[in-house]
Amino acid sequence: MKKKITIVASALILLFSACKTEPKANDIKKEVLNIHDKLMIDGEKVIKNRMKLDSVLKSNQIKSTQDSVNVADLIIRLNKADENMMDWMHFFNDDFKGKNEQEDLEYYKSQMIKIRAVEDAYIKVTRESDSLLNIFNLNPANKMEISNHKH
Repeated sequence: MKKKITIVASALILLFSACKTEPKANDIKKEVLNIHDKLMIDGEKVIKNRMKLDSVLKSNQIKSTQDSVNVADLIIRLNKADENMMDWMHFFNDDFKGKNEQEDLEYYKSQMIKIRAVEDAYIKVTRESDSLLNIFNLNPANKMEISNHKH
């Protein structure tokens, strides 16, 4: 009876360890790079919206000091979102090789957190700039597609 329990327990341990669904470093790396590619396209919109808001700031469309301050603040935040993306790209190591799979996994998990923060900032500032441009009867920039982008 003890032998049967030992065999069943061993089989269950083997089965559960084989079914482990821990993500692989390369899978997370691919996802990080996919987010990067999307943000490269979104970055075009951030830059174009910033340029349009800069034109609004220099025009006589703004009627109050508070509107002027709001537009200037949004331009600063658009610039900051773009700078954060550039910083992330500068420090990202596409060819990271740790001592083992676990170190690779930890590196790409940390990069996922960082690129998601950049993505969140892009989404927030883009929505705000789209809304503000609509108030001034300007069409927000459209997303452009980057073709043949390779890593």
